[in-house]
Amino acid sequence: MLEYSDFLQVIASLVIVIVLIYSLYYGFSRYGRGILPGQKGLIQILDIKYLGKNKGLAVIKANQKYYLLSFDEKNVSIIEKWDNLQEEVKEHNEKGSDSG
Repeated sequence: MLEYSDFLQVIASLVIVIVLIYSLYYGFSRYGRGILPGQKGLIQILDIKYLGKNKGLAVIKANQKYYLLSFDEKNVSIIEKWDNLQEEVKEHNEKGSDSG
């Protein structure tokens, strides 16, 4: 059975490990540009929808513009490009509410 001092050592070790893991995550996300995918950088993946095995659509932000891409095992194609994604979503929603 654990004595009181052994229990305190286990808790202290656990706290040290948690602080170390958090510090590494914070350091990589803050200073390690491009190490963690989708976090920071010039290109951000906003959404991905898979349509089948190794096929899908993705919305990305690059160079302050938004792109709808299709991808499969061999190709990546730009379907649409927007300067401001919020305006496009608003227009789409207004068109959808008018038809119903």
